[in-house]
Amino acid sequence: MKRKLNAFWRVTKAGGNNFLRNAWLSIAATAVMTVALTIMLGAVVLHVSTGNAVKELSKKIKVTIYLKDGATEERRDMVKARLQSQEGVDNITFVDRREAERRFKTNQNQQDKAFIEQALALTGATTLPESLEVSLTDLSKSNSIVAIAKEQGYKDVVDDVSVGKNDVAKETIERATSAQRYITRGSIFAAILFAAVSVLIIFNTIRMAIFTRSEEIRIMKLIGATPNYIRGPFLVESCMYGFIAGVLANVAVYTAILSIGPKIQNQAEFSASYALFTSTSVMLISLAGAILVGIMVGIFSSMLAMNKHLKLKHW
Repeated sequence: MKRKLNAFWRVTKAGGNNFLRNAWLSIAATAVMTVALTIMLGAVVLHVSTGNAVKELSKKIKVTIYLKDGATEERRDMVKARLQSQEGVDNITFVDRREAERRFKTNQNQQDKAFIEQALALTGATTLPESLEVSLTDLSKSNSIVAIAKEQGYKDVVDDVSVGKNDVAKETIERATSAQRYITRGSIFAAILFAAVSVLIIFNTIRMAIFTRSEEIRIMKLIGATPNYIRGPFLVESCMYGFIAGVLANVAVYTAILSIGPKIQNQAEFSASYALFTSTSVMLISLAGAILVGIMVGIFSSMLAMNKHLKLKHW
């Protein structure tokens, strides 16, 4: 056991020395990998944030199901239960006549009030109808909600159905969805590009380290060192690139989150995302994930270099 610990210490120390010996190449490799990991983490943050923003904005555009006079509570609850079971439905609110009249009186939009008054005059109604307001987390599901409400089985309950006409909100949702799509694609492309550059730089760094220590490696072979003992320092060196890059990338992303987040955390569209990413568990997962990905990229690069230049397979 003591021999294994001593061997592990020597391998780790040799890897650290290699890292410091090729300082400039080590800095370059770590910097490029830091950029790649920062883009990856940033893409995750932006993807989740825009997704939550779209969900929150979608809730502002409601599908209103107007109920017929005399519709029983039992039948109304049947419609509500059917709609609540649908994917993309956030919540359903029952609006009685008293609440509908209160909203009408407090509505500041004169155009909407005039439209409602005209509709009442055409139908001969004296009071506003009761309704079910359906809030969605996915606006694309509104057509399926309308189709269900208009089914033949609910004709004795449902009078009419309308979808909110908030054009500004719809346009914002479409832009956010489009931005989410382009951010994800662009981030994946950039992350792959920088990861490939990282692999090339680490590959060349390990190759130069092998050439620099070629005489030392030859002597180690002659005195009976195992292939794993020879590979060890190079693997430790590449793991150091990944570890440092993972920590730096996490620091960079969370610096941005903690500097921008407090300014927008009170906005409904971003409050959930800020609370999620500032939770201790998610911060630890983010750090561990970035380090793990960095180490995997480093090990992959060093294994490529060692397989090609260390020549231990037929030894």
